[in-house]
Amino acid sequence: MSIIKYNTIIVFLLFACNLCWSQNVAPTLTATGNQPYCPNTQINIVTDFDIVDPDDTEIEALFIQISTGYVQGEDNLSLTGTHPNILTSWDATQGKLTLFGVGSALVSYVDLIAATESVVFQSSNNNPIDKTFSITIGDANYLPSTDHYYEYVPSIGILWTSAKTAAENRTYFGLQGYLATITSAEEAQLSGEQAAGAGWIGGSDAATEGVWRWVTGPETGTIFWNGLSNGSSPNYAFWNTGEPNQSGDEDYAHVTAPGVGIPGSWNDLTNAGNSSGAYQPKGYIVEYGGMPGDPVLNISASSSIFTTSIVNTIPAARCGNGTVNLEATASQGDVLWFATSTSSTPIFNGPVFTTPSLSASTTYYALASINGCVNGERIPVTATINPIPTINSINDDLICESGSGTLTATASAGTINWYNAPTGGIPINAGTSFTTPNLNTNTTYYVDATLNGCTTASRTAITVTVQQTLIPTTTNSNQIFCDIEQATTSNIVATGNNVLWYDANSGGTPISSSELLTTGIYYASQTINGCESLNRLAVNITINETVVLPSTIPNLDACDTMLDGDDSNGFTTFDLTENEIILLNGKSASDFTFNYFVDSAYTTPISTPSNAFINTIVNGQPVYVRIVNNNNTLCFTDTSFNIEVNALPIIQNTIIFKNCDEDGTPDGFVDFNLEETNAIITNNNSSNLSFSYYLSFNEADTATNPIASIFNNQTANTVYSRIENTDGCHRVGTINLEVSTTSFPSNYLEELESCDSDDSIDGISTFDLTQVTPLFISQFPTGQNLSVHYFENLNDAQLEQNEILNQNNYSNTQTFSQTLYVRVESDDNGECFGIGPHLVLIVHPRPEFEVDNSAIYCLDNNPITLTTFNPKGNYSYEWSDSNGNIVSNMSFAEVVSGGSYTVIATSDFGCESFPVTFSVVESAIAEIDIDDVTIVELSDNNSVTINNEANNLGIGDYEFSLNDMNGPYQNAPYFDNIAAGSHVIYVRDKNGCGVVSLEIFILGFPKFFTPNNDGVNDIWKIEGLGTDFTNASKISVYNRYGKLIKQLNAKSGTWDGTFNGQQLPDSDYWFVAELVKNSGNTLTYRGHFSLVR
Repeated sequence: MSIIKYNTIIVFLLFACNLCWSQNVAPTLTATGNQPYCPNTQINIVTDFDIVDPDDTEIEALFIQISTGYVQGEDNLSLTGTHPNILTSWDATQGKLTLFGVGSALVSYVDLIAATESVVFQSSNNNPIDKTFSITIGDANYLPSTDHYYEYVPSIGILWTSAKTAAENRTYFGLQGYLATITSAEEAQLSGEQAAGAGWIGGSDAATEGVWRWVTGPETGTIFWNGLSNGSSPNYAFWNTGEPNQSGDEDYAHVTAPGVGIPGSWNDLTNAGNSSGAYQPKGYIVEYGGMPGDPVLNISASSSIFTTSIVNTIPAARCGNGTVNLEATASQGDVLWFATSTSSTPIFNGPVFTTPSLSASTTYYALASINGCVNGERIPVTATINPIPTINSINDDLICESGSGTLTATASAGTINWYNAPTGGIPINAGTSFTTPNLNTNTTYYVDATLNGCTTASRTAITVTVQQTLIPTTTNSNQIFCDIEQATTSNIVATGNNVLWYDANSGGTPISSSELLTTGIYYASQTINGCESLNRLAVNITINETVVLPSTIPNLDACDTMLDGDDSNGFTTFDLTENEIILLNGKSASDFTFNYFVDSAYTTPISTPSNAFINTIVNGQPVYVRIVNNNNTLCFTDTSFNIEVNALPIIQNTIIFKNCDEDGTPDGFVDFNLEETNAIITNNNSSNLSFSYYLSFNEADTATNPIASIFNNQTANTVYSRIENTDGCHRVGTINLEVSTTSFPSNYLEELESCDSDDSIDGISTFDLTQVTPLFISQFPTGQNLSVHYFENLNDAQLEQNEILNQNNYSNTQTFSQTLYVRVESDDNGECFGIGPHLVLIVHPRPEFEVDNSAIYCLDNNPITLTTFNPKGNYSYEWSDSNGNIVSNMSFAEVVSGGSYTVIATSDFGCESFPVTFSVVESAIAEIDIDDVTIVELSDNNSVTINNEANNLGIGDYEFSLNDMNGPYQNAPYFDNIAAGSHVIYVRDKNGCGVVSLEIFILGFPKFFTPNNDGVNDIWKIEGLGTDFTNASKISVYNRYGKLIKQLNAKSGTWDGTFNGQQLPDSDYWFVAELVKNSGNTLTYRGHFSLVR
C-alpha cells in the first residue's frame, strides 16, 4: 500500500504557507493504559484512546507498534471485532500493526478510535516481559521513553558520509533528522532489530582511532566506546561479537545485516563498506527528535502492560512427618499456590502457605497473580521431609585372649555416632566402624544415627567379647596307618573344636586337610569362636607302605592247542606269575607276598599258579591277586587281571582255485593271484586275518620260505596258505589250482546289415543275431561246451545283466550303427569267459531327397518338369502316374496334364525311399471386359464390383487390385469409396498364370474448389468421363441467380472461378452437364458446388 508521509505534508505547511489560506494543524493522539497482563491471554492495548484534530476528520493510516520489550515469534498485535472500513497489515520484523482504509481510502478518526480500542496484544511466552505500545499517525518507529522517531531509509551502497548528509536533509512532521545515536537497549532494539532494514548509524572513530563518538544529532561528541572488540563503554554500546575490529579503515558504525551475529547489533565498516554481500550498506537509520528548534508534537501516544512475578521464595524442611510453612513474595499482586505445575485451581492465596501433614518431600508451585490470573510462570517451592534415620544392622566383635576390637554398624542414612553409655554423654567416635582400646573382658558400646539434624530415638547396644582357648585331647598318642588308606590329618584321633594340625610345636601354618600323612610327629590346636589355643597336642604317626598298582595290567593270553585233543574248546595252560614284576611296579619283591584266587571274595586260592593252571572257564577268566606287606599283613593291595584263550582262525582245509588262460598263449599256464583265495578259504570272513603262501604244509606251519601271492601254476598245481589272526594264532589250508581257456582275438569283428524299412527314417531296424553265433563259437578250440550271449554295453556284459534275450528279432537302440558286446563262456566253468565289442549292427538309411511336390499347369503354357534335388546319395528313380504307368526313370519327369505323379528312389544297397507324390493343378490367366464390371458412380460411396460367380473370368483362382499391378491384392472382387476419375482393375491368377487389367471410369463432379493460385484445387471440372462419351458433351455453370457464368467442353474444359477476367466471390454455383454417348444417347446431370477462397 502507499502511505503519504506526514513529513512531506508538514514541510508544505511550514514553508509554503504563503500559498494557502491557513496552516493544517497536526492531530493530537492520547492513550490511556498501564495494565497488568495475564500471560497467554489477549488484552486490549489501551483502556481509552482519542484523536483530536481541529481541521481534519480522516487520515490515511494509523501505526501501532510494540516499541519496547518486543520478542519476534512470541508477541503479536491483532484487530478484533468488526470494522468494515479498516484493513490491517502486521509486520513481524518491526512488531508493527498498520490500520488503513479499504481500497486506499482515507479512514475516519471515529473508525480508527474504535479500531485502536479493539486492538489486542497476545504473547505465547508463559513469562513475558513488560511491553510498551506506541500509536502514531506516521510510519516511523516511535519510542515513548525518548519521545523520538526512527526511520530506516533503504539506499544500497550509500557512503556513510552521504548517508549522514541525507539524514540531516530529512524532516518528520517538522523534526530535524540525523543518523541515529543509540544510547539504550530499548532504543537499540527499536532502531535496529525492529527496523525495516539494517544500515548506517551516527557513530565514528575517524577523528581518533579507537575512540568511538556519536557525531550526529544532539549526542554529537559523546564517547560511547573505547578500543577494539575487547574495549569498554562509558555508557551504552551494542557491538556484534568480535566488533569493532578495525579491518582496514573501518571507522563508521553500521547496524549488522540480518542473519549475521546478534540481531540489531553493530559492526564497523569503511566509509563505502563492501560492494556486495552482508557487509554492503543497504541504507541508513534516521532519528528524529531532540534537535534545537524542533516543534512539540502530539502525533503519537503510548500505553503499556506489565506482568508480575515471584521475586523470592523460602522453602522449608522438618524431621519426620508433619506440616511445613512455605513462603513466596510477588513483585505485585497476590501469591497463588498450586499442587502441580499444570493444575488449574490454586490451593492457597497468600505469601505463607502451611502444607498439609506430609510423609515425603513435596514440591508446590507459587504464581504471582493480579486479578486472579492463573497463567504465567510457576516457581517450584519444596517442602522437604527429612527422614529420621534408623540403625539397620550392627556387627559385634570377638577378640582372642586380649586386644582391641573393631565394631561396625549401618544406618538407613546419615552419620553414625558411638557412645560408651546408653544415654547422655558425648560421642567417642563417628562413622560406620569403631576400633576399641585394648580389652581383656567383655565390653558393650552404643550407637545412634543423625541426618539433617534428625537423630534416632534410642541408642543400640554393640558388644566386644574376649575369648580364651585350651589345647585339644587324645586317647592314643601313637597312631599307625597303611599308605593305601590315604590317611590325612582328619584320620588322626583327637578331641577338640575346629582342630588344626601342624608339623611343629609352635609357629608355622596349618597342614592342608588333603595332605597325606607320613611317618613323624604331628601337633594339634583347637579354635573356639575364632580363637586358636596357644599350646598344641603332640601325636606320633607311623605309615606302612603297600604296592602302588600300575595304570595298566596286561592280560595273559594263549592260543587254543591240541594238547587236550581239541584246539577249539577254549582251554589251555597259563603261568600266572608272568605279571608279578609288572604288579610290584618298582617295589622290592622281598617285601611282599603274592596270593592268587579264582573269586573276587578272595576265598578260593590257586595253589599252583606257575605253568600249571588250566583255566576253569571256557575262553578265559579273571584272576584275583592280593599283594601283602610282609611287615604288616593288614597292609595289602588287591587287584585282578584277565587270562584269555585265543581261538584259531576258521577255514576250509582244501579249496580248488580256478583261473582263465587269458595271457594270449593258450598253453594252460597262467598267473594266479593267490590273494583271491583269502575270502574263499575263510568262507568270506577274511577281515582281521593275515595270509601268506608256501609250497609245503610244514613251511606254512612254521612260516618259513613264503612265496609271492602272484603264482604261475607251471611251478606247482598245489600251494598252502597260512591264515593268522590278530592274536597270532594260525591254521594252514590247501589250495589246488585249475586253468581254463576262453578269450577272443582282440581284432575280431562281425557285422550284420539291414535297411531302415519302418514308417520313419530313424536308423532303427531288426536283426537276427543267431546268424553270427556259430561264427563266434568257431573262434575257440573244439571240445568245449560254449555259449554266446549279447549285451548292449561292457558293464552289462561284465555283470551279466540286461542280456539281449530275443536274439532272433532284435531292434537296434542306437541309430544307423550300433556295437554289441559279445560274451562267450564255458558252460562247464562260468568263471572263464571272453568279452568284447565284436558285433556291429549297420542300418542303411532310406534314400532322401528334396522336392517341390506341388506344381501348377497353366493351360496356355508349355509342359512342366517335376524335379528332385539335393539327394543324399547315389540313387535310381522311378516316376509313375496315378494309373501306375511309368513316366520316367530319371531324377525328373516332364508332364503335360494335371493329376498325381509319384517318384521312388532306390539306394545302391537296395533300400527304397518313401513314395513322394506330386499334385499338378491346371489353371489359366483371367479374361475380363467391361461387361464383367458393375460401377456405382455419382454417389457418396462410389464402388466397383467384378462378377465371377459363374467362373466367367476363367478356371483359375483369382485375386484383385485397384490401380496398382503390384498390389496389394484382395480376394473380394469389390472396391468402394472410390474417387471419381480413371482407374485400372488388375486380376491376378493365384497359381501364377498371369495378370490382366481393365481401365474403368468413375463419373463425378467436385463439390467445391479453391481458386487461390496455390496450385491445389484451383480449377473445377468433371472427373471420370470415359471414352464412350463424344466431344459434343458440354457443361454450363450458373450463379445462384441463374446467370450463365461459364460453358465448358465436358471432356477437356475447366473453370478457374472468374467471369470476364474478374474473380467471383465465395458462393454456391450450379451446373448442368449434357453428356453425349457414342451411341447418340444424351445423359443430363444437374447439381451445385461451392467456390471457396
